[in-house]
Amino acid sequence: MPNITTIAFDFGGVLVQRISDEFICHMAYAAGADPERFVPTFWRLRNDFDSGALDARTYWHTVMSEAGSDPSRQPGTEEETIDLLMHLDALGWASIHPGMLRWISALRHAGFRRMIISNMAAETYDLIIRNSALLHYFERVVLSGWIGINKPDRRIFEAAATEMEVEPGEMLFIDDLAHNVEGAKAAGLHAVQFRDPQTFADELRERYPEIPGTGILCSQPTMSSGSAPWHTME
Repeated sequence: MPNITTIAFDFGGVLVQRISDEFICHMAYAAGADPERFVPTFWRLRNDFDSGALDARTYWHTVMSEAGSDPSRQPGTEEETIDLLMHLDALGWASIHPGMLRWISALRHAGFRRMIISNMAAETYDLIIRNSALLHYFERVVLSGWIGINKPDRRIFEAAATEMEVEPGEMLFIDDLAHNVEGAKAAGLHAVQFRDPQTFADELRERYPEIPGTGILCSQPTMSSGSAPWHTME
């Protein structure tokens, strides 16, 4: 049985839901661009933004330029439009998975250490996480935008193990993307792909029974007289 002491979490897609198509569509129109051009450009340049190769204003300016943004269709100046895009982007990544937060709290009380390993630009971190209550639940954060290395490169996982002062084999990493899970395994970490809460809870129970799963799941049965208003499925 592995001696896992530390649970490491991806941010988008695990701790929070991934940004929706609706959010990105609104961003395209705010930029005065056609969504069919804006969306692929938004994603194609994202790795460079997340790694710090592009700062925030260069990233958004380039996205708008390559997507054919029309200044006459923007709500203000280019600088004001970029500010709007930055805030829409931040809010698009802000819908937390409540079960994961409950689970993280349970892990803390069970003595497991917790950290975040994310492909995220420094500017995005400042908008979403820096002053949020979420940091209360984690000991350390390792960002691609701080160290210039994106997942699935094994070096970001090695940096995370060094930051926590543990061996890679003591860490369990959770990510929604299969290639990032494989990158973590290549660096010597244990790793599980997060597809949905039920599948994740089942896999955790099967592969790592020593790690409590408290809080991941919640169901709401049909109400009846005298029943509790909600019921947790641990």
